[in-house]
Amino acid sequence: MRDERVCHIMTAEVLSIDIRESITEAMRLFASYPVHHLPEVDDTGVIGILSSADLLKLEHFLPKSGAQASAVLLNSRFKIDKLMRSPVFTAKPDDIIADAASRMVTNAVHALPVVDDDNHLLRIVTTTDIMQALLHGIGLKTTSEQNDANPKPTELVMRRAIEAANSATLHKTDPNSIAVSMLYLNERNGLLETLRVDVVRYMQSGQHERLHSHLIKDLDKLAQRAQEVELPIPL
Repeated sequence: MRDERVCHIMTAEVLSIDIRESITEAMRLFASYPVHHLPEVDDTGVIGILSSADLLKLEHFLPKSGAQASAVLLNSRFKIDKLMRSPVFTAKPDDIIADAASRMVTNAVHALPVVDDDNHLLRIVTTTDIMQALLHGIGLKTTSEQNDANPKPTELVMRRAIEAANSATLHKTDPNSIAVSMLYLNERNGLLETLRVDVVRYMQSGQHERLHSHLIKDLDKLAQRAQEVELPIPL
């Protein structure tokens, strides 16, 4: 996934709202469409982002006198520019997916508006988009092509290969470092499998905060191991 670009996974269409619109219009958009993030725009381009979670706190200010009174109160007391996250973190279509994911983790955000060189909104990429890419693979060959080119070893064959690699490393009979590479890749595969399981749990649980911290730890472990060993990128 390290060579794939944001343009390959970003949402096909994006809903945005003008900064001059009312709070109740933002609430209407969240209620009417299956989105959780609204990029805020003005004549210069993207200037912020509003999430559905940002508006949940407004429920405490709603009067019991009816919808019309609630709308008047909210629009008089709250403005979009006071609730949105700004400055906004964005991505470009040609950004590496891994870089976009790192930007989300570092800044604790779940979406990046995708903009052009003039800061005009093009699309949006979310944590869900990235997790789907991780789960399903991006830019991979078809299953039949993979099986023909790289036949999958059985569990017994893998176990024996790992045992042989451990033995070769222990007895220093690994002049071409094949055994060392085998053991490293096996360890990395284990880390990736842990990450995959945590991603599935995270998506099924509605993006629970505790599972989010697990994902960050999984990514940190992968990053640490990647820094320790420099491997060639598969073609």
